[in-house]
Amino acid sequence: MRSLSPSRRRFLNHAGAAGGAFTLLSAGTGAAAAGGSKADGSDDTTPGKDDEESEETESEGTEEASTVDVLNFALSLEHLEAAYYDEFVAEHSESEIERSEAARIFADPGLRFSTYQRIEEVRDHEEAHVEALTETIEALGGDPVEPAEYEFPYDSIAEFVSLSATIEAVGVSAYAGAAPLIDDEEVLAAALSIHSVEARHTAYFRLLNTNSPFPDAFDEPRTMEEVLDTVSRFVVGMEDRSGDADDEGSEADEGEAGNGESGGGELSIAGLRAVTGPMDNPDEEYVEYVNSGDGTLDLTGWSVSNTEGAAYEFPDGFALAPDETVTLYTGRGTDRSTALYWGKPQEVWNDRIGTMIVRNASDAVILRRSYS
Repeated sequence: MRSLSPSRRRFLNHAGAAGGAFTLLSAGTGAAAAGGSKADGSDDTTPGKDDEESEETESEGTEEASTVDVLNFALSLEHLEAAYYDEFVAEHSESEIERSEAARIFADPGLRFSTYQRIEEVRDHEEAHVEALTETIEALGGDPVEPAEYEFPYDSIAEFVSLSATIEAVGVSAYAGAAPLIDDEEVLAAALSIHSVEARHTAYFRLLNTNSPFPDAFDEPRTMEEVLDTVSRFVVGMEDRSGDADDEGSEADEGEAGNGESGGGELSIAGLRAVTGPMDNPDEEYVEYVNSGDGTLDLTGWSVSNTEGAAYEFPDGFALAPDETVTLYTGRGTDRSTALYWGKPQEVWNDRIGTMIVRNASDAVILRRSYS
């Protein structure tokens, strides 16, 4: 049994606005009570056992996440993925898909003219995951969450392929983030068997999108908050936590996505521009920050990262006076007081949806901005 932090309880409160599956996305099936519970919902509290630890947990305001809670978290995502692919296959013919530019990446006709079947297989996998998770939750005495109503933001097959790679990557990282919450070894093994299949799905769609199918040696897990950031836009009735950044290649509207204080200084986000693919101009992709506080803000030791683990650290001694701005460009260039350069040859805000995170010198998360 693992504890739910206050941030995860806030996650549940946000998710509850959507109804259906995502009401209980991270953990909230009712099987886990503040006093502790087993996977089947029965009481696991033993008088006199670990009283000191229990008091400490209660003082921190945490709640217990049961195996059923974690499985319902996974089931919510599988419902979304199954609905996503089912909708696409229902609305696009085999010939339409195989004539698309995405399918033309395959020189081998056997690969190109089986693209439709591969997407059908992915859909079938997601539906099988839904069935298996539902049966497991019921066997443990829990109540499986129901699917929500969804809207998916793509207007072409190319956009579908790009979005698919991102949705699958979110699934992979969500399983990685949830796995430490599972104490049952058999359930954990089953969850990991799904995780590896989701990773294969991600690789296939990245290949269709002309990206490397395996860009990194290690994948970063996503927290439940980060999962909600990325999937909230797809669920009808759920508050969109993704921020106001526009589609790739367009500039975000000005506005804060959150702020962080250091002394009298306060860091806010003024804008974010994301692109896809190699960059011809180092100024093409950027994040703009502003000190919206009353004092000077020293950014020594502060860092910016994406959800894939790419990180930039501000130079020693770099500071912003009140109302001063600095633009962090992804590409290569010469640093100056109003512009910093990450030095990357390719974009870092490269998913159709993702999250930009700023941490202070103590590694505490100060800002979080999702984009699409």
